[in-house]
Amino acid sequence: MPVPPDPISQPARETPRILVVRRDNIGDLICTLPVFEGIRRHYPDAHIGALVNSYNAPLLDGNRWLDHTHVYVKSKHRPGAGTLALVRDRFTLVAGLRRERYRTALHAGSRPRSEMRSLTRLAGITEQILDQGADQPLHEVERVYGLLGALNILGPPPAPRLILASEAIAGARESLASRGYGQAIGLHISAREDENRWPLEHFAALIRKGAEHGHRFVVFWSPGEASRPEHPGDDARARELLDQCRDLPVLGHPTPDLLTLATSLAAVRTLVGSDGGHVHIAAAVGTPVIGLYCNHKVSQWRPWGAGHTVLQAARVDYIPVDAVLAAIEREGTA
Repeated sequence: MPVPPDPISQPARETPRILVVRRDNIGDLICTLPVFEGIRRHYPDAHIGALVNSYNAPLLDGNRWLDHTHVYVKSKHRPGAGTLALVRDRFTLVAGLRRERYRTALHAGSRPRSEMRSLTRLAGITEQILDQGADQPLHEVERVYGLLGALNILGPPPAPRLILASEAIAGARESLASRGYGQAIGLHISAREDENRWPLEHFAALIRKGAEHGHRFVVFWSPGEASRPEHPGDDARARELLDQCRDLPVLGHPTPDLLTLATSLAAVRTLVGSDGGHVHIAAAVGTPVIGLYCNHKVSQWRPWGAGHTVLQAARVDYIPVDAVLAAIEREGTA
């Protein structure tokens, strides 16, 4: 019989210490959530960290797949900060990364930033997995999850799941219900890119026609004024829409932060919105989405998972109001 190897002579298996870098926008981070779960399920003992920007970081609060979240402050999110303050921020960030002793940095994002590569190398992270993009059109969830092949993690990605406190969701539902908007249709009027904006007059017409069918609506938008340099908002557009619809069953619902937005999106029956972080947040909290998309955005950025409807055209403003209302009606009978 063969002699079993002496266990004392076997090298100890190193516990993986992996940092996932995603410095981009809200939807990008939501589409990266399956990566954390995939690593944890394949390497249960791994030490897993995330490096994300300060605006998105609250979305990772309570994420059970992560051990540590490191926050990167973009310079545009610190208007007026001098060079010395920015250098101090970077030094503090690198010091925090070094304390966690990561050995692998996985750079999620089709254009890995040289600054992020430099920071992770300064932190002593020797293995750098870079996202080189895909040779074929893939959804962002599939494309980013495919990077895990470098860690011997294969197979289809799990669904992006945003973990929220149950009491926060219950509170959001109770708040809407107390004002007569329980089970209402959510409308998110914001979009970072102009080509993704559905016109305000379309939203107003949808509210008007929807009211005739017995629907009630809750309007969401990115907070702040359009002139705010660190994160332009749509307060003015929201005021204009609500003024146009002041005699109709519509509620303006400000969301000052991302967690408030997420819990509020979990409280509506359906969300209507064009390509943007809010669409991915809604899908990740289990709310059906009626997504309004430019044709070239659909394959990579549609809401991930079953139960969603995508309406598409060469330009988002070409999508007719009646098509959106019909999608709402179909969703209500599903």
